[in-house]
Amino acid sequence: LAIEAPTGVGKTLSYLIPGIAIAREEQKTLVVSTANVALQDQIYSKDLPLLRKIIPDLRFTAAFGRGRYVCPRNLAALASTEPTQQDLLAFLDDELTPNNQAEQKLCATLKADLDSYKWDGLRDHTDKNVDDSLWSRLSTDKASCLNRNCHYYRECPFFVARREIQEAEVVVANHALVMAAMESEAVLPEPKHLLLVLDEGHHLPEVARDALEMSAEITAPWYRLQLDLFTKLVATCMEQFRPKTTPPLANPERLNGHCEELYEIISSLNNILNLYMPAGQEAEHRFPMGELPQEVMEICQRLAKLTETLRGLAELFLNDLGEKTGSHDVVRLHRVLLQMNRALGMFESQSKLWRLASLAQSSGAPVTKWVTRDLRDGQMHIWFHCVGIRVSDQLERLLWRSVPHIVVTSATLRSLNSFSRLQEMSGLKEKAGDRFVALDSPFNHVEQGKIVIPQMHYEPLIDNEEQHIAEMAAYFREQVESKKHLGMLVLFASGRAMQRFLEQVTDLRLLLLVQGDKPRYRLVELHRKRVEGGERSVLVGLQSFAEGLDLKGELLSQVHIHKIAFPPIDSPVVITEGEWLKSLNRYPFEVQSLPSASFNLIQQVGRLIRSHSCWGEVVIYDKRLLTKNYGKRLLNALPIFPIEQPAVPEVIVKTKTKQTRRKRR
Repeated sequence: LAIEAPTGVGKTLSYLIPGIAIAREEQKTLVVSTANVALQDQIYSKDLPLLRKIIPDLRFTAAFGRGRYVCPRNLAALASTEPTQQDLLAFLDDELTPNNQAEQKLCATLKADLDSYKWDGLRDHTDKNVDDSLWSRLSTDKASCLNRNCHYYRECPFFVARREIQEAEVVVANHALVMAAMESEAVLPEPKHLLLVLDEGHHLPEVARDALEMSAEITAPWYRLQLDLFTKLVATCMEQFRPKTTPPLANPERLNGHCEELYEIISSLNNILNLYMPAGQEAEHRFPMGELPQEVMEICQRLAKLTETLRGLAELFLNDLGEKTGSHDVVRLHRVLLQMNRALGMFESQSKLWRLASLAQSSGAPVTKWVTRDLRDGQMHIWFHCVGIRVSDQLERLLWRSVPHIVVTSATLRSLNSFSRLQEMSGLKEKAGDRFVALDSPFNHVEQGKIVIPQMHYEPLIDNEEQHIAEMAAYFREQVESKKHLGMLVLFASGRAMQRFLEQVTDLRLLLLVQGDKPRYRLVELHRKRVEGGERSVLVGLQSFAEGLDLKGELLSQVHIHKIAFPPIDSPVVITEGEWLKSLNRYPFEVQSLPSASFNLIQQVGRLIRSHSCWGEVVIYDKRLLTKNYGKRLLNALPIFPIEQPAVPEVIVKTKTKQTRRKRR
């Protein structure tokens, strides 16, 4: 069942209540998957606790990715002031030392909160400000986790949460985690024992594509270093932790020969790929239609075999090391375990990359392939990237064919009043037993709000961006100064445009709560507190702020939209898809760009009317809605609002050559 349920229908409770009843009846687990962590936490922290008031014995939990949880081993290392403790953990992992005393004190506070059960270890649930640099050392990934061999395994927040899944009736996950779980058959119960709800389901194809994208560094000197480290690691295992049966490839001569062949092929690939890019500088090259030269294709096929063989060897050693914890020096064993786990992760990624690169098509469409060269620490690094532009076959294998009962829902499943884009991208087709349903909104949009399209002088094109944003800032300032609205939201199509806007309104900065200043939920809390206290407050963010933001009444009565958000024209995936569509005599703008823009605009406009008591206006600074043929189609896909076209205030538009004064029309 694919069902578009507009805001106000009661979508979340409508699938939770019957879902729980059916899950209990059929002894299955209800898995609710959302598009991102913010929406996931909203269901986990708000909706399910509400349901527990009427279903007291309800058992539910959340499944977040490993990177959202603190690693207690890393936290202990970074919080410690004991040199011996730091030395011991630094021996295990060279990066586990705090950068300064302030970091050490913050980590000590976090550790105290974790040890006293004031904090559950989830990044989103601490009130401390932890920057990304520190969090990357506080958390861990699969390759750096000791799993059951870790001293902290029993109380590790990540594994505590995973154990709770086995006992839960309802598990709240996100699409990326569900895709990963279905691929590896880990984390969640078996697919046949699931009832699956995909909320914000229009994101699923995009999330699946991102999850299946493969990228890896292939710089020849870096590759040589990794291979040398691996051969030394294998030698250490053979000398200190000899396996029960010796793999033939562990023979030093055979392993060195294997790695030498791999290195020579990588070096050859480096030389070939460098010919496609300007010498000695950062660059990118995309292969049209994903078609590799025959020589490169043959190299990819050989690399797939060579890296898969090393992946198998690393996995064999890792499994053997995991069984030796009771009979060897635990610290040395754990260090080798970590190193072998990372080697396995690297060869696994490389093997998947080259297998995908060897494919001409996936899901009946080309595989986008491109190479990038980046400058880091004074050295050039080459990366190879692959991603299929269609993932319908993978979704069919992992979801549609595996899970017996699935509900796909969202306030926005259609674009331009049609399910066709969703069907094409996801592989969902209306067949026996399947239904595509669009419910009506319960709100009276004509009476509750309006769309305002100011009479802008400039279209929001890249060449006019500075002038357009100056006009936008002037109109926005007029609205703020009118004091008609306490709660406002400003949405941008790019971070660059948002920064330019902020430069135009520096005197209003104290009113603005900008994405990135603090975690999103903290910004929303502060916004709510300000407005409820009678103060003005403005949330400013990108497209992610157009979803999962539920602010009713005066909390949000004016939404400002920078422009129609078309997909980025410089994305290798978008360009390759466009080439492919043209080869099929299909118009990329109609099939690709316009439906995507419609999705985005519906989501943005949908922030305003969240209940029968909501009111206000949506200001869209894009006159193309009125001047272009496609503008009418985009407007027709929105709720029916009255439209106003006020003049923009007088504004000085700065250009590189001169200043020109624009007046009201």
